[in-house]
Amino acid sequence: MLIPPYQKFLKDAVQQRTREAQGMVVLTRECSAIIQRKVISDKKEDPGSFTLPCMLGPLSFKNSLCDLGSSVSLMPLSVAKRLGYHKYQACGISLVLADRSIRLPTGMLEDLPLRIGNVEIPTDFIVLEMDEEPTDPLILGRPFLATARAMIDVCEGTIELNLGKDLR
Repeated sequence: MLIPPYQKFLKDAVQQRTREAQGMVVLTRECSAIIQRKVISDKKEDPGSFTLPCMLGPLSFKNSLCDLGSSVSLMPLSVAKRLGYHKYQACGISLVLADRSIRLPTGMLEDLPLRIGNVEIPTDFIVLEMDEEPTDPLILGRPFLATARAMIDVCEGTIELNLGKDLR
């Protein structure tokens, strides 16, 4: 079989590569640690939900859900009515729930003074009519968590709010 010069060159190059690949490969310390499971710690259990006790006007909520997956804070219509609100700002959004169903909110309440400890944090709530009021009805979304400068340690299962001088 006659092999033109460039084909012979390519064949030799491929064979040389194959021989090199069969040699020893030195991995970095980090790569070795991962393969040997020295760096990766044991798998952790689900820490569950992060909740905060808070007050809104005269109402007290023991376990308000802090939800990093929610881009808004939610309040049931029944809670808004108990607080004395009957008029709501239009918000022009629709809520897509986890099961992909869509709910249209009643409206929005802006800058409600949510009290945590001795600090009031202005919070916007989307008001939503619900079939039944949940036991712990408030859902505090990312805007609230950002305003409160929340630091969530998922491994430890703790949430810390950095409530400085900017908040009353």
